[in-house]
Amino acid sequence: MRPEVPAADPVSVQAACRALFAQLVASGVSHVAVSPGSRSTPLTVAADRTPGITVSVHLDERSAGFFAMGLARSSRQPVALVCTSGSAAANYLPAVVEAFHSGVPLIALTADRPPELQGRGAPQTIDQGGLYGTHVRWEHQADVIGTGTPEEVVRLAALAVERSLAPVPGPVHLNCPFREPLEAPVVDPPPVTMLSAPAATRQPDPKDVTTLRTLLLREKGLIVAGPMDLNARGTAAVSELATASGWPIIADPASGLRRGPHTSHAPVLACGNHLLAAGLADRHQPDVVLQLGGLPTSRAYRLWLERCGVEHVVAVDQAGRFPDPSFAVTDRIAGDPVELATALIPAAGQQNRTGWTDRWLDAEVAAAAAVASLVANAPFDEPGVVVALCQALPGGANLVVSNSMPIRDLDAFMPVDQRPLAVYANRGANGIDGQVSTALGIAAGSDAPTVLFTGDLALLHDLTGLVAGGRLGVDLTVVVVDNDGGGIFSFLPIAAEPDIDHGRLFHTPHGLDMGLAAPLAGATLDSVSNRVELDLALATSLGHPGIHLVHVRTSASTNVALHRATASAVAGSLGGVNQ
Repeated sequence: MRPEVPAADPVSVQAACRALFAQLVASGVSHVAVSPGSRSTPLTVAADRTPGITVSVHLDERSAGFFAMGLARSSRQPVALVCTSGSAAANYLPAVVEAFHSGVPLIALTADRPPELQGRGAPQTIDQGGLYGTHVRWEHQADVIGTGTPEEVVRLAALAVERSLAPVPGPVHLNCPFREPLEAPVVDPPPVTMLSAPAATRQPDPKDVTTLRTLLLREKGLIVAGPMDLNARGTAAVSELATASGWPIIADPASGLRRGPHTSHAPVLACGNHLLAAGLADRHQPDVVLQLGGLPTSRAYRLWLERCGVEHVVAVDQAGRFPDPSFAVTDRIAGDPVELATALIPAAGQQNRTGWTDRWLDAEVAAAAAVASLVANAPFDEPGVVVALCQALPGGANLVVSNSMPIRDLDAFMPVDQRPLAVYANRGANGIDGQVSTALGIAAGSDAPTVLFTGDLALLHDLTGLVAGGRLGVDLTVVVVDNDGGGIFSFLPIAAEPDIDHGRLFHTPHGLDMGLAAPLAGATLDSVSNRVELDLALATSLGHPGIHLVHVRTSASTNVALHRATASAVAGSLGGVNQ
């Protein structure tokens, strides 16, 4: 005999969903990125009816996930995601992985079939428990929505936001089963008491502050700043610590420290990768390295740590990564680098400029001059694009840079400048997927002009993101350097092996005209081949509504040659520096 299948009470279901989103608002969530689906109908309708929630609609869950992550980073608030059951939820995984490794708070609300439909071949039904594995800070399998009280759902929503923020920020997953019917009646939800928002950022452990106070009294120290989404307060705190201690900052381009008014007095180094590769730190080895945030882009930094045994390498990271591929870290401090820097400034001893600092700054001046001269006299290629972007972007703009070669080009050729510039990069898992969608999210959370600097393969990986830009009403300029494949693989030693078909196996030319993506996305198109044309394209797109694609054809072999020539030029420039 066919068993009786329970049915949902749409009024109870909608009351629970409204209570869930009301609590999300009370906990600091103001945006929900929704992907259309049937099973998630009650969640979608409730989100759209909740005061204080902005709903954006995304056709592709993978793009939605990266959009939400970018928005969470620029708005500095958790962002919620809503999707239907089955493979739709699985498509959040790449963004969830990146958010986990970057410490970005996301709330993934995935609709699901009820228990009685699991394991019976029901459409769009998979095992969604543990779907994101170890890449979430917390996950919970909710009871069938509408079978409990709204107060229970309120507690779940409050806990989800709390766990996305502390003790380590990152994504959380709340799996929500729904029974049919899925209609969402227009009802006034019953009053439910909301819970308070999570506490502010935790202060650093006094024991950690005491440990570092002693180390800060040493003259020979380096601050190595990896990727961090620093605001103005964070930039000021870290740069002030460097100024007071006299310790130079080797600033990753995504650290937020290479640009801004603090560079007029703080010892910020843009050429850190070049100086480390040239052996400066071998000759002027520090006693202490204070490593802040994520792992720097610089390969030379990792190789130097492996080559030279520094007595103290202290990793400070609020995302729980403590990156240490060189097995050199001696001390790990869990906490916000900004709060720690703020607590340490009074103990820095006001050493200010020392002979140690001067040697590094003299080397920086020589190296920066060598880099600028080489790019100015080189064929127009990716280094020239970097310099043009750095000069054209107005103060306060956002620059989103994709992985693979663009972030390395930025690391090699982005100089120090007193105009502020927020640089974002997905350096958690370092993948090339979701770059356009991340940039759209960052642009949506900011009033400043936003530019994405990306490679051709990364753009191809996220064409759905590019197409979504017009639908979402977001303004974005996309500068794509197109070397017809994976240019970064031309740096590998295997590229010179005569018996390996490097072009087919690694460079993988696609043969596509990237400019054709512009009409598909309703974007304007500028195809440029020199600096003058690029400057004009940036001037006519920055700050203008809509999506703008700037297509720059480049050469992988030229870029490799310029990087190698730059390394040689920097090494030669250091001959006159007191070593």
